[in-house]
Amino acid sequence: MQKTKTLFDPVQIEDCIWGIGNAINTIYINSSVEENVVFCPILTGVVPFFAELSRYVMIDPYVEYIGASSYSGTEQQEIKTYRMPDADIIKDKVVWLFDDIADSGKTLQYLKDLLLSNEYRAAEVKTCVLLKKNTCPFPVDIYGFLLEEDAWIHGFGLDAPNGRGRTSPALYSTTL
Repeated sequence: MQKTKTLFDPVQIEDCIWGIGNAINTIYINSSVEENVVFCPILTGVVPFFAELSRYVMIDPYVEYIGASSYSGTEQQEIKTYRMPDADIIKDKVVWLFDDIADSGKTLQYLKDLLLSNEYRAAEVKTCVLLKKNTCPFPVDIYGFLLEEDAWIHGFGLDAPNGRGRTSPALYSTTL
């Protein structure tokens, strides 16, 4: 039997994202490097998070979405990319990968390695996620909420086990 509970309400989520925006702003305060910064949100669950974050970030980086998937339903699978930026956009730039959740960290690691490879030649790759599971071994640079429980997280862009629930303004956990 599945058990669902509310983890974070819309106000908590907005406050968290405001804090993430301030953390990014602090990195670039009194800096003129925004022309060398590329933000790469990873589709699709990141859309509400990145849209909200964009309200608080005070630099104007180039934005290029990446399409990557590591899940089929609730099962992890081989990572597949279906949209990548042109290498010329990435070369010699500081690239920020944005994702909704760092679960295993495999997608972030895969994309970081790819963007640093000879194919793309990013100068540096940083990572930012709204949610990070405490069991995730990947070293995320900036994250909003640290999740202590191992449950399926959904709402605010993340889909529920039935593939729905992305439009909810809150975040929930479901024990599978």
